Amino acid sequence: MIKSTWAVVAATILFLAAAAPQASAEPQNPIRVGGGVQQHNLVKQPKPVYPAEAKAARIQGTVQMQITIGKDGKVQSLNVLSGPPELVQAAVDAVKEWEYKPTLLNGEPVEVLTTVDVNFTLAQ
Repeated sequence: MIKSTWAVVAATILFLAAAAPQASAEPQNPIRVGGGVQQHNLVKQPKPVYPAEAKAARIQGTVQMQITIGKDGKVQSLNVLSGPPELVQAAVDAVKEWEYKPTLLNGEPVEVLTTVDVNFTLAQ
């Protein structure tokens, strides 16, 4: 009885070990990094073009986005979190062109998830 119980336990352990996902050397999901930290890694940051209609209407504000930066330092995807609708497209167009120094984790480049703000202000 004891031998068969141990055989079942051993077989269960082997099955679970085989079925368990294998750990990989790199993270499956982007790592989260604060916007202020990533700001120092920016190497190319074209300024947005202030939309003429928004300028004429004296619309100012901040467009906030969550972006994924690829292993190569280029913006892979973005999601607008907030901001004046009249300014969103100009901010998106600019941020798509931003480039960062690749972020390294244990010496290897990784994808990064961060938040960025694009400020639009009119001269007083």
